[in-house]
Amino acid sequence: MSAVTLGNRVYAELWISFAALVRSYVAAHDLSRPVSDHALVEEDADGHLSLRGEGKILVLEYDPAIGEGSWTTYEDDPGPERVLERGKFKIGEDSQVELSDRRGKLELEVAAEAFTAKVFDEE
Repeated sequence: MSAVTLGNRVYAELWISFAALVRSYVAAHDLSRPVSDHALVEEDADGHLSLRGEGKILVLEYDPAIGEGSWTTYEDDPGPERVLERGKFKIGEDSQVELSDRRGKLELEVAAEAFTAKVFDEE
């Protein structure tokens, strides 16, 4: 197996783990909320993960070929006029995550919690 293929597989597996962590943090946040106020997490096959909750939407786009992605928060509905904040992130092969709006690197689970906080205003 070539190094490029192995790297792609590592980044793809890290994305799967990252998305599972985001789902876990959202579920933990939702435990004490009324059923009608639960957040929604959706993922498609193209590496897009969206998190909807409390009047905000977070959209993460990820490229498993290079381990990099971008994120955007929107007010209520996606659209250029509704953008609140945006940035980039990179997941390293060591599972350390670099976020464009923070210094240094974060553990994968800490980065997942930080992204979840963007929707729930808990930064």
